[in-house]
Amino acid sequence: MFQTERTRTRASRLLVIAALAASLCLFLSGCVTMADGTRVNIFILLIVRPFGWILRKIYDVIGSYGWSIIIFQLLAKLLLLPLSIKGKKGMMDMQRIQPKLQELEKRYKNDQQKYQQEMAKLYKAEGVSPMSGCLPTLLTFPFMIGLYWPISQPLTYLMNLTADEIAKIRDILGLADGLRGSELTVAQAMYENFELIKDVSPNIIRMDFTFLGCNLGAVPDWKQPLTLLFLIPIISGVTSYLLTQLTNHLQYKSTGSMPQGQNSTMMYMMPLVSVWFGFTLPAGLGVYWIASNITQALQEVFLHFYFEKKKQNEPLPESGKSSGLLKEENNSNGQKSRSHRKNH
Repeated sequence: MFQTERTRTRASRLLVIAALAASLCLFLSGCVTMADGTRVNIFILLIVRPFGWILRKIYDVIGSYGWSIIIFQLLAKLLLLPLSIKGKKGMMDMQRIQPKLQELEKRYKNDQQKYQQEMAKLYKAEGVSPMSGCLPTLLTFPFMIGLYWPISQPLTYLMNLTADEIAKIRDILGLADGLRGSELTVAQAMYENFELIKDVSPNIIRMDFTFLGCNLGAVPDWKQPLTLLFLIPIISGVTSYLLTQLTNHLQYKSTGSMPQGQNSTMMYMMPLVSVWFGFTLPAGLGVYWIASNITQALQEVFLHFYFEKKKQNEPLPESGKSSGLLKEENNSNGQKSRSHRKNH
């Protein structure tokens, strides 16, 4: 009975998160009418277009698409750092009080109503909200997805070419639609055949997609090993796996417990998916994933030491308070037990 009620409580929280996520998706999937009468998607208008403008400015200064991707995702991580700090703190707080929640669960396993009351008191005493780790993380998702669009579609969001102009360029260069004719691949072909397509639109610029001797517009081929292009998906998968290991290790050092819901299948599945995508999409996206994994790892290390130092300099008074609540409850139960024995 108790486990059923607890499952319902968790399910209700998941439903709240799902409802918030759905509301956010509905808002971002809506459209607004511009002054010229055209309708533009809110997600593209508020997130993708500004990110595309930033990436274009970085390229204008750096002149290398590979380094532009690295600097771009680094700036994005810095921009989202306040939300990451808040989300990390919420998750660490929830992990920190897990032993106390488990103690309450054992104590009131036959009294669900009392358990809910004491759990609410514990959250209040510790200054913890069950949703505090989820909401900031949820808010970062649209931005992380928005990063992907300008990187994978430079013709649309960096050069501001229309769909008709891109189709005309494909026809001139003899490129077919599909993954291997993606915008990164088309952009590199435009660089190599600039004289043929420069008059299609005044927005066209000659962007160089060569990075460390590697064509970022090309799709890695697993049949051609021992090349940098081949290694990009492999490095992407390895950094993804190491990031998961690092995150789990740092959380264990901070809270003494591993993240809930982690299993060996997911730990290996995500890196393998990363490798698979790396061999089906242009190498520029693989460089983005590698840079993002490394930056995320550095961020995890920074947040770990940030919270450890904060814990040492500003010990939380609420911990003692919540411990006092548990002790008070123990004393109260003990007094009731002694009184019961005297009466008999």
